Amino acid sequence: MVNNIENMPHFGAIDESLEEEQALLMRARLHVRGGWIRFSEGRTRDAIAAIYDALSSSMQIFSIPNTSGRILKIAEGEDPSDDLALFKILKRSGVFDDSVSLEDFMYIAQSLDDALENRLAGFDETRFVETTNRLFIQLGVLPFDACALPDSITL
Repeated sequence: MVNNIENMPHFGAIDESLEEEQALLMRARLHVRGGWIRFSEGRTRDAIAAIYDALSSSMQIFSIPNTSGRILKIAEGEDPSDDLALFKILKRSGVFDDSVSLEDFMYIAQSLDDALENRLAGFDETRFVETTNRLFIQLGVLPFDACALPDSITL
C-alpha cells in the first residue's frame, strides 16, 4: 500500500527546477503510468491510490493563478484545496464538459476510500480506468508518451 512519499511513483523522478504547474503535470503523468503498471501487476489498492493522486495533482494545476488561462468560478466558502470542491469548481468553470459528472468523481473518490479500507469486492477496474481517462484527457494529462517520462525510482 502507498503509505509514504518514498513509495510514490514520482519519488526522486521530478526535476525540482520545474515550475509548479509543470511539476504537478509531471507528477500526474508519473502516477498515471505507475497506476497502470500497478493494475497490470494486480496491485489494485496501490493503483487506485496512484491514479487518484494523479487526478488530484492535475486538478490542482487549474487552481494556480494565471496558469490555465481560465477564470475559475469559485463560490463563496468553497475551498479549492479540497478535491471535491475543486472538481465542482472546474466543472462549473468549463474545464470538464458534459461527458464528466459529479457522480464520476464521487465514484473515483469512493473507490479510493474502499481501497484504503480493503473493501474492493466488486470493484470495476474498467469503469475506474475509463472514467479517470476521460478526466485526464480533459485536464491535459493524457495523452502522453510514457517513454518520454523520467524513470521512477519505485514502481
